[in-house]
Amino acid sequence: MSYAKENPMLIQVPVLGTARKFWRLSDKATRISRKLALILRSLHSNGRYLTAPLKVSNVFIGSSGSVKLRGVSVSAKGFISIERVRDDYKHLFKVLISLIQTSGGDIANLPPDYREFLMLMGRGTFTMQDEFLIVNHVALLPMENRTEVFLMLHDRIVNYLGRTDPAKKKRILRNLPYKKDWLDTARANAEINQWVVSNVQKEYRRNPNDLLRLNRNVRCHPHEYNNDDIEETLYCEWPELLMAMEKMLHSVGELVDTGIANKFG
Repeated sequence: MSYAKENPMLIQVPVLGTARKFWRLSDKATRISRKLALILRSLHSNGRYLTAPLKVSNVFIGSSGSVKLRGVSVSAKGFISIERVRDDYKHLFKVLISLIQTSGGDIANLPPDYREFLMLMGRGTFTMQDEFLIVNHVALLPMENRTEVFLMLHDRIVNYLGRTDPAKKKRILRNLPYKKDWLDTARANAEINQWVVSNVQKEYRRNPNDLLRLNRNVRCHPHEYNNDDIEETLYCEWPELLMAMEKMLHSVGELVDTGIANKFG
């Protein structure tokens, strides 16, 4: 608990191009979250599970953010039911909330993607296949890796599925958020609007294709307007976009092949 008391896990950052601020998880906090989830997944992959509820007192976090479990009881190797898997993640859900609160974070300020990550574990309705989504949830990405992951998922949706399975592509685009207001958001942000007004040859329109096109163009040319922090700005303005792309790719069986599991640093 000493690490959590000394290191805020939920941090407030300025949204460049606006006068607003946004709460997000620190990169160390997302790394800790994923390491704990990976420990559980490793147990489950070997037919094991925790025989007693995981508690904050079982979690040791080193000064560098390294994570270990101590004093836990693990089952013998054998068949593991989905109920046992769900129970382990339900307890992790409670542990992560406790760690964030101990670090001074207000749960009401959690960004929507991390909140969805927590609820995925806490609801206890996921399948065995969903464990891949839990441990590779985009809410756990370090900020510096989000650009690469966006471009990777964008390519899978727009280019690969556009060629091989247009129906899947349409289904994904149909379920993306921000349909009605994304262009207003882009124009209201002085940083992002630079890319909007500069693209006079192919004007952006209020549709999911152009939402992805703008996000891709900004990420492909981050130095065009001397803004090396544009990824964080995009996350603050559309915090659910990458999550929705990942969730939809998972729902149509296309997420694993993107290679996202290798992008968490």
